[in-house]
Amino acid sequence: MPQKRLKVATADLEHGMYVSQLDRPWLETPFLFQGFAIQDDKDLKQLRQFCQHVYVDVGRSAVTEARVLAVREQKEKYSASLEAPASRRVHARPPTLWWRVFDAVAGLDKSGRLAARFHSRHYRNAVPTHVEARQATVAYDTAATVMNEVLGQLRQGNGLDSAKLKVAISPMIDSVMRNQDAMAWLVQLRKRDEYAYHHSLASSVWAVILGRHLGFDRAGLDTLAMGGLLLDLGKAQIPTEILQKPGPLEDIERRIVEKHVDVGAKLVRTTPGVNADVIAMIEGHHERHDGSGYPKGLAGADIPVFGRIAGLIDSFDAMTTKRPYAPAKSAYDAIRELNGLAGTAFQRELVEQFVQALGMFPSGSLVELNTGEVAIVIEQNRIRRLRPKIMLVLDAAKQPRPAHETLDLRKVPDNAGEEGARWIVSGLEPGAYGLDPKDYFA
Repeated sequence: MPQKRLKVATADLEHGMYVSQLDRPWLETPFLFQGFAIQDDKDLKQLRQFCQHVYVDVGRSAVTEARVLAVREQKEKYSASLEAPASRRVHARPPTLWWRVFDAVAGLDKSGRLAARFHSRHYRNAVPTHVEARQATVAYDTAATVMNEVLGQLRQGNGLDSAKLKVAISPMIDSVMRNQDAMAWLVQLRKRDEYAYHHSLASSVWAVILGRHLGFDRAGLDTLAMGGLLLDLGKAQIPTEILQKPGPLEDIERRIVEKHVDVGAKLVRTTPGVNADVIAMIEGHHERHDGSGYPKGLAGADIPVFGRIAGLIDSFDAMTTKRPYAPAKSAYDAIRELNGLAGTAFQRELVEQFVQALGMFPSGSLVELNTGEVAIVIEQNRIRRLRPKIMLVLDAAKQPRPAHETLDLRKVPDNAGEEGARWIVSGLEPGAYGLDPKDYFA
């Protein structure tokens, strides 16, 4: 049956009407889902703030088509006398960042469990990246040591020591809160050491950075950190020769690898002190928005929201990690791939929030400028995502610079033809031009 949509002024909207289209792009508003039923006065207030009219899908509305038509007719009858002069009309204000983030969080989970972790905080870097670098290193390396010990005990048949892990990752979360750029850069460095627990730690960090961006409270950040850390716990019981196989897996091998989800979830369910959202992250990190994932083939809202977050951050880290069957992508290329998968493998709005959290060129990334120079991204610009702070390391001839100049791209021209104009033209794969970012990590 074809969709029947009727144009209705926002002033005349009522509870139960299903809004299928706005009078402006969805991303210019705080509404997460492209189509929703009006449930309360808050929905009405926001619609009237950002739009003058919308289109109501009568087939999906709780009110009758006759009621929608009656509203429209009443508006048309009195519109001439009620319309204010052009000079007095109030135009919709653009949504604030707070509204966009709040509605992104609230809309992701209709049960309200995710929104309960959101408290409209505005986190900002409290210390410079070079100051936080030392503390970030200690926090990360301590967590890595503990994670290695816990995995070793698990392989010996002992249980999972969640209390020990919680103590170990707490300083790592604190570091991300003080300055997320230092930890993001450090993750890029440590991932070049080919140890399985670095993927777990990286996933934990990406999850906390996303939660920080969304304004989660500390309890929510603790959940994200622990869930990210334990996503691949079940792989500890998968034969190493299968996990490290350089070529494509046989069907039976792939089925064995896929069992790591159920194995990991089972291990965590029997572990005291681990909450249901952590389990949801483990169970859902290989499910996909379009139903193409495993183990249950869940789709859309059937995937718990913490599982959707887990799938996104796990995929990003896998893309940027060297694997037996594929080289590591640059962070920029991984972000572009995620953008391409938005709406299919991953929820589009969640991808948008993740990209906003990390930036198009995440901290620690190698990038090439329009001048041919090569730089390392050292700090994000939260307003202009394509204009981060960088450290120039190679000149236009790809030769090492005598001094490492720090440059804030916000403060230089970005238009071709202007003197001193610089902009990023591409991200580079890890190790490009023989560069090792750890040589520049203060």
